[in-house]
Amino acid sequence: MTNTATKPEALMTRSVALAERPQELTLRPMEGLAHWLGHTLQRLAFRFVSMVEQPLENMSGPLSPVNGYFRRDRHRHPRVDPETYALRVTGVANPRTFDLAALRALPQEERVLVMECAGNGNHLMGSAGLVGQARWAGPSLAAVLDACGGPGPATHFACHGLDPVPLWRKGYHYGLSLEELTEARALLALTMNGEPLPRPRGFPVRLVVPGIYSMSHVKWLGHIEGKTSPHMGIHNRWVFTNKERRDGQWVRVQARWIGLKSMITRCQRTEEGWHLTGWAWGGDRPIDRVLITTDGGETWRPARVHPPGEYFGDELAPPSFERAWSVFDFHWRDPEPGRYVLASRAFTDDGQAQALAEDPNVKGHFNQTRVKWRRVDVPG
Repeated sequence: MTNTATKPEALMTRSVALAERPQELTLRPMEGLAHWLGHTLQRLAFRFVSMVEQPLENMSGPLSPVNGYFRRDRHRHPRVDPETYALRVTGVANPRTFDLAALRALPQEERVLVMECAGNGNHLMGSAGLVGQARWAGPSLAAVLDACGGPGPATHFACHGLDPVPLWRKGYHYGLSLEELTEARALLALTMNGEPLPRPRGFPVRLVVPGIYSMSHVKWLGHIEGKTSPHMGIHNRWVFTNKERRDGQWVRVQARWIGLKSMITRCQRTEEGWHLTGWAWGGDRPIDRVLITTDGGETWRPARVHPPGEYFGDELAPPSFERAWSVFDFHWRDPEPGRYVLASRAFTDDGQAQALAEDPNVKGHFNQTRVKWRRVDVPG
């Protein structure tokens, strides 16, 4: 078991919800709607397009509570009867239908992972609360396919939700290759943090794809369609895409794997100053270190990094949390009253560094990984 006596107070619990919130400073984004409109109007604007960010009390620690977990909806929330629920799997060696009992009878696995909207924290949003981390459990996609005799001719899969709008549009759908789903070790989640999925999170079954942005985490999963070519529905072809300059030409590229990033999420009062906490995640290698600046990038100092194994290693094998974030904290000791610009920057164990600026060869709203600058006013 991990010795929690050595952890900072805000990190001692596996739930991020704090019993009492100490005096806390607001970390204000320096771009996007959150900067232009202010917090209240920005939240209303986000809700208008079905974006609900994590509340501040959820923005620290190793796990995000079910209550308040972020949402990015594109369709309505259907009401699915668990007694009549059926998951169709087609285009595979032996197509079949699974009810909930059949899915529960398969070997169950658990994943702890970052789930993040592909546009989280981009230049239009400014804020970055469309991200969370939970424990998801259910049968792996591999186990479901094995129960169907294997993928058969399928090299790609389109996953369809049970959320159509009658006479208007089909349910949400998104496609990934078998190779991507296998590398991610995709899961059909039946529970979230040990509880049945709430309706807004995809009850009764949600696809979870560790390491790939959440446009692929299809809620209210009703059909897994095996295909012999990539799925090119509207969300794959047009919605979740950037343009990249290749050989002098701009080409459209689908959003996929979460890039290396970090952010400071809270600034809370301590006896010796202020306690900064945040998360570092993404990329294809473990987080090695996180640097903090409180002077707009003039100087950078190391934060304490708490890898996911510190929280989950006594219960789960490392592959189950390989796509989880690291928690970091930093003591900002007695700054003088005034306005400061703060940021964090993550580094992996093989020397990859979080970008300070966006790649000029990429245009678009997705996978913007650059350092997230925040303004904070320290009172006298």
